Amino acid sequence: MIRILFRGIAAGFVATCILSLLMLTKSWLPQFDTITLLDSIARGLAVDSGLPTPFAGWLWHFIVGSLVWGWIYAVMEPIIPGRQPWRKGLYFGLMVTLLVWFTVLPLAGAGAFGTHISWIQPVVSLIQHVIYGVVLALAFYRLESNN
Repeated sequence: MIRILFRGIAAGFVATCILSLLMLTKSWLPQFDTITLLDSIARGLAVDSGLPTPFAGWLWHFIVGSLVWGWIYAVMEPIIPGRQPWRKGLYFGLMVTLLVWFTVLPLAGAGAFGTHISWIQPVVSLIQHVIYGVVLALAFYRLESNN
């Protein structure tokens, strides 16, 4: 079980890195900045952590993407529908999207779906999390086949 959890964390790290590269090339969507949003949440939860902006947002992004979602995917992978890794990742990304829409974004003051930020925010969130989920699942599968 420990090996599976570490594989999930490693796959989560890979997926977070890929998503981060896409976010850094945000020319495809200049009006939405995920890291600034995460930074505001991190600062609100950490109560003046003293971390420089946007370091807290990036740190939060990598902790959640690698440790939290990677671990949860590793635990849930056997019960996620589908046989192909990309399909499991698609379903996982959709689940993460729903959780973010109804927990993270309202915590950040963006409202459900994040529509207080922008009308396009729900679409961006959906695309980001589906990409993340598919890359996570493919990396998880690839790490399994290497063992």
